[in-house]
Amino acid sequence: MLTEEIVENVEKKGRTPWGAVSLFLSGAAIGALAGILLAPDSGKETRRRLGDWIKEKRQSGRESLAERKEQVQAAVEAGKKAYQEKTHDKKLIGV
Repeated sequence: MLTEEIVENVEKKGRTPWGAVSLFLSGAAIGALAGILLAPDSGKETRRRLGDWIKEKRQSGRESLAERKEQVQAAVEAGKKAYQEKTHDKKLIGV
């Protein structure tokens, strides 16, 4: 669909898709090189900061998961209680 249209458009202009791919890869390589050269911190410092960030997000995720687990357990207990009350009420009225 869209890919076919792109290929058709490229073929009409006499270009090959490999030219676009190589242009993209060249841009990515230049961007990566610029990022390394212009980075404000050393590689060691960047890795340390990245590791700290990952640890922080991992801990935050664990805390969030624990909260959700408590919420689900409370909802299950509330559902059980409501079911028991409903069935108990039916037994009382003889249904």
